[in-house]
Amino acid sequence: MIYEIPISLVEIEENNFHLFVSITFNNDETGEIIIDTGASKTVFDANRLEKYSEKIELDEDIKSSGINANLTDAQLVTVNEIKIGDLVIKNFKAVLFNLDHINSLYADINNKQVWGLLGGDFLNKYKAKIDYEKKLLILNVETH
Repeated sequence: MIYEIPISLVEIEENNFHLFVSITFNNDETGEIIIDTGASKTVFDANRLEKYSEKIELDEDIKSSGINANLTDAQLVTVNEIKIGDLVIKNFKAVLFNLDHINSLYADINNKQVWGLLGGDFLNKYKAKIDYEKKLLILNVETH
C-alpha cells in the first residue's frame, strides 16, 4: 500500500531547507519531526515522548549518524503507536534523546518545536521517496 504524506519545507538559511512531517503519538499529541536522511536511527525527544514509550533493556551502545551522532544518555524504546498521515505503526522501535539543543537552534530560526528525527531505519523500511514538487513523503508499506 502506498501512503502519500504532506511535508513542509522550512528554510533554515537562504536556500537551505529541512523537511518536516506531522506525527501523532498514541492518538493523543501531534508534533513535527524532521525527515533526516543522514540519521541512521529515528530519534524522538525524551522530554515529550517518555510517556508514550517503554524502555528496551540492552547492553549495547546506541550509535547513530547525522544530526545526533553523539547519542549520550539515549534510550532505546518501543513507542506504543505513531501515526504519520494515514499510516499507523504500533510498537515502533526508536531512540529517546534530549533534543533541547536542536529546539534551541530552531527557536532562533522560526520558533518551531522539533519532536524528533525520522531516520534511515524508518525511511529504508518503508521505501521512502520525497517528492519535492508535490511536497510529499511517499511510503510503500508491504502487506502480507
